[in-house]
Amino acid sequence: MFGSIGFPELLLIFIVVLLVFGPKKLPEFARLLGKVVREFRQTVDQAKSAIQDEVYKEGMADSLKDIRRDVQEALNITGEIRREVKDALDIPAAARAEFKDALGIYGGKADEPGAERKDDEKKG
Repeated sequence: MFGSIGFPELLLIFIVVLLVFGPKKLPEFARLLGKVVREFRQTVDQAKSAIQDEVYKEGMADSLKDIRRDVQEALNITGEIRREVKDALDIPAAARAEFKDALGIYGGKADEPGAERKDDEKKG
C-alpha cells in the first residue's frame, strides 16, 4: 500500500501526529484511521466486485450471442442441405417423367408393364 514510504518516513509521520493530537487522543485517532481505511478497502472491494460481475455478464452476453449466431448458421446449413437432398431426390423423378413423355411422343407405352418386352419380341 505504501510502496515508496519507508520506516523513517513512517516514524516522522507518527511523531507529527503525536505532536498535533497529543498522547491522549492518539489511540482515538488510530481507531478512526483504521476504521476509515477498513471502510475504504471495503468500498474498493465492492466496486471491484461489481465491475468484475458486469464484465463477466457482458462477456457471457457476448458468448451467448455468438452461440445463438452459430446455432442459427447451423440451422441455415441444415435447411440448405435438406433442400439439396430434396432436389437430388427429385432429379430421378423428373428424369422418369421425361422418359415417360419421350415414350409417349414416339408411340411407346410407358404405363404398361412389359411393354418393352413385347417390342423386343416383335423384332426378334
